[in-house]
Amino acid sequence: MKTGGLFVKRFRKKHKQEPENVTHSTQTTDLTETNQIQTEEEAEFKSFFNTVLEKMPKATANIIRKSYSSSRVQAEKVLAKGKAQSDKVFDEFLLGVDEVTQKKAHRIIHAASLTAAIIGCSPIPFSDAFLLVPVQMTMMARLYRLFGRTWSEGLTKSLSKELVVVTFGRSVVGNVLKFIPAVGTVAGAAVNATVATGITEALGWVTVKMLNDGEDIFDQVMSFKGQFHTLVNALNLGKKSK
Repeated sequence: MKTGGLFVKRFRKKHKQEPENVTHSTQTTDLTETNQIQTEEEAEFKSFFNTVLEKMPKATANIIRKSYSSSRVQAEKVLAKGKAQSDKVFDEFLLGVDEVTQKKAHRIIHAASLTAAIIGCSPIPFSDAFLLVPVQMTMMARLYRLFGRTWSEGLTKSLSKELVVVTFGRSVVGNVLKFIPAVGTVAGAAVNATVATGITEALGWVTVKMLNDGEDIFDQVMSFKGQFHTLVNALNLGKKSK
C-alpha cells in the first residue's frame, strides 16, 4: 500500500506540472513570435529610413541623422500614445482586407509613420511638411509593389501637391513654436510628430484599401481624396471622444 501511495503521489505530481510546462511553452512561443515581428519591423524601418534620407538634400539628411537618437525617442512616444484609438479606427476601415496582407502592409506603414514622426521631431524649422512628401511617396511605392502593381513616379505630381498643402497647413503651428526659446523644439516637435504620423498612417491604409479593392489611386483621385478625408475625420473624432 505504501508503494501504491507513493506511485499515486508521483502520478499526481507529474500531471500537475504538465499544465505549467504547457503554459511556459506557450509563453516562449509567443515571446519568439513577438521578437520575430520586432526584428522584421526594425529591418523594414532601417531600409525605409535610409531610402528616404537618400532622397533628401545632404545637409538636411545630416541634421536628421545627428538628432536621430533623441528624435526617435520622442517619435516612439507619439506613436504609442494614439495606438489603441488608431488601431480601432483602422480595423473598422479595413474590413475586407485579409490578415496576411494587413500584416505585410503594417510593416511598411509603421516604418513610414515612424520616419515621419522622427522628421516631425527634428529641429528643422518650416521643413517637415515638405519632407513628409518623399516619406509618403516611398510608402505608397512599396505598397504598390506589395500588391504587384506598377508604380510610376510621374503619377505622383497631382497627389504630391495635395499632400504638401494638407500637411503644411496642419503643421504650421508646431513650426512656429520651434522658434520660441526654451519652449521651442520639444513643444513644436510634439505637434508636428502627431500630425505627421496621423496623416501618413491614414494615407497608407487608404492606399491599402483601394489597392485591395482593385482601384487605381491615380485614376480615382476624387475617390482617394474622399476616403482619405473620411479616415482622417474618423481619427480626429476618436481623439476628441477619448
